[in-house]
Amino acid sequence: MTAPDDGWVVVSGAGGALGRALVSHFAARGSRVLALDRKFDAAAPLSGVTARTVDLLIEADVRQALAETIPASESIALLINAVGLIRNEPILALRGAKFATHSLESWRSVIDANLTAPFVAATQVATRMVRRGGGSIVNFSSIASEGNPGQAAYSAAKAGIEGLTRTMALELGPLGVRVNAVALGFIDVATTKAAVADERLREYVEKTPLGRLGHVEEVIGAIEFLAANTFANGTIVKLDGGLRL
Repeated sequence: MTAPDDGWVVVSGAGGALGRALVSHFAARGSRVLALDRKFDAAAPLSGVTARTVDLLIEADVRQALAETIPASESIALLINAVGLIRNEPILALRGAKFATHSLESWRSVIDANLTAPFVAATQVATRMVRRGGGSIVNFSSIASEGNPGQAAYSAAKAGIEGLTRTMALELGPLGVRVNAVALGFIDVATTKAAVADERLREYVEKTPLGRLGHVEEVIGAIEFLAANTFANGTIVKLDGGLRL
C-alpha cells in the first residue's frame, strides 16, 4: 500500500478486537493512526496513535475528531471501517403459546452499528480525501450478507454495506477515492467466540473447506491488498475459507 508517510490511517471501531489489531499493525509499520470508537480498553497508548472517543453515528462529532487531530494540510491515505455489532435474534420465536417478533430496538442498533456508522465515517473521511487528492476506504462486510438464519438484522446490514461500497466506488472513483470491502467469514477473535456458541462454531469450522477459523493477519493482508492495488474499486474480497452458510 502507500507508504506510511503518505497519509494518515483512520480506523473506525478501533476499540474492537479486529480494530485494535489493525491499529497496532499500522502503528508498528510507522503510520500515523487515528483510532475512533465509543470506548476503548485501558490499554497503554501506542506511539503514533491518537485515540478519540466519539459517537460514530453523529456526523458533527466525527468531523470534529478529524479536524482536531489531522491538520487540513495533511492527507488521509486509508480509512478502515471496522466498526460493527453482531447480535443473534430470529425474526419469529415461539415463547409459550405465542410468537415473539424480532425486536425493533435491536434491529435498529445492529443496522446503526454495521451500516449507518460506517456510512458516517466514510462520508466524512471521503470529504477530506477528495480535498487532498484521493485515498482508499475499506469497509467490513460478512459472509452473512448472503443471508444467515438468526441474523436478520446483521445480514441485512452487511448486504447494505456491499451495496454502499459499490455505489461509493462509482461516485467517488472519479474523484480519486477508491472504495472496497472485505467480506469476512469466522475469524479467530474474542468477538466471534462471544457471538457464536462453541458447538455451533465447531460446526462452522467443520463446514469450512480449510477446516479452521481465519487469522487476524489474513484480514490485515486483505486490507493491505485493497489499499495497495490502485485498480481495485468496488471490489468485495471474500475471506471465508470457502464456507457457504
